[in-house]
Amino acid sequence: MKPILFLIVAICLAAVGIAGVIFDSTAFQAEGPWFLALGLTMLAYLVLKRTYYRAGSVWQADSNEPKPLNLTRLDYVKAMICWLDSFKRTYAVKPGLYYTGDRYDHDSPLLVTANYHLTVFLLVRRLRRNVRLLVVDTDSINVWCAAGKGTFCNDAIFEQLNRYGQHLPKDDGRLKLILPKLCLAGVDIGALREAGFDAIIGPVYGKDLPTYLSTAPCKDRDTDRVLFGLQSRLFTAPPGLLQTLKYSVTLLLALWLARQIWPFALPVAGVLGLTMVLTIAYPVCFPYLPGKWFAVKGLSLAIVVSAALCALAAGGLVSRGNLIMAVLFTLASGMYFGQSYSGNSAVSNGTSVRKETARLLPVYVLLYMASLAAFIIKEAF
Repeated sequence: MKPILFLIVAICLAAVGIAGVIFDSTAFQAEGPWFLALGLTMLAYLVLKRTYYRAGSVWQADSNEPKPLNLTRLDYVKAMICWLDSFKRTYAVKPGLYYTGDRYDHDSPLLVTANYHLTVFLLVRRLRRNVRLLVVDTDSINVWCAAGKGTFCNDAIFEQLNRYGQHLPKDDGRLKLILPKLCLAGVDIGALREAGFDAIIGPVYGKDLPTYLSTAPCKDRDTDRVLFGLQSRLFTAPPGLLQTLKYSVTLLLALWLARQIWPFALPVAGVLGLTMVLTIAYPVCFPYLPGKWFAVKGLSLAIVVSAALCALAAGGLVSRGNLIMAVLFTLASGMYFGQSYSGNSAVSNGTSVRKETARLLPVYVLLYMASLAAFIIKEAF
């Protein structure tokens, strides 16, 4: 449903933009170029999505020979797209056995990972040494999420190990596999060891791998913990902003179309400005916001932003009518983005998120409706 909605929005934006460029209309000429740029950007994005991996795709049969894994410029582009369109299926690496360096080395470490393109890309970028990568089919989902969904599992690992048995000689009867710790939700380490594999739990973070691999023998890093620090949170900020902006643009288009029938001031700066402030400030302030639920944290941030709006209104920079509408919109958007951030963070819990959604979704829907009502009343009177 969403791709169709955004396709309609993109076509409408492009059509309005073309009208603004071609026809002699002051309103169209003022806003037409902006709509044209937005519409063409959204259309380009939707075309780009057609190149993404499709869930459940069946990989074509290939030779069971290890393949070199060298990053190209296209891989850098795909990695950037994976980042900007994070938390969704984007690009995938074909499952199989790969190696870095000039040749396949039986003595180089054998790492097991997911076939999400960005995961493989970051591993190769960080290691910069000869390794073997056993890429298992996780349906283009990252390690942690795939383990939680059950696609990063023993069966997926055995499937690839059986394909390349002749290229994976065992040292003293046992093949050493270095697995990412975040796969443990889906992988039974004990069963792997019972099957004759020396399964080792590697670090949580890829940045720790070079030091880890250079310190022999490799030992279990089962005590590693996930630290959702500032750098990790900043990594999620641009994708979160882009995910939210497309809804803001859709809202502004709907208001613009309504304005052709009933003239009113289009709140472009207010909608886009508040969206950017909330979506960037939330990841930065996340650990310091009160509340356990994501939407409650978003509401806490929204209250602070609303207080700032009240201060601006006291200084005469925001009118009273705009203040009521902006505060309601801010509260709703803060809760909505906070709720949506549960899919972007490293500390969410599925059961808690479902409970939170059931209880708080009606609240911010009502706040959005109240904001729209305040906007209509302000413009009518």
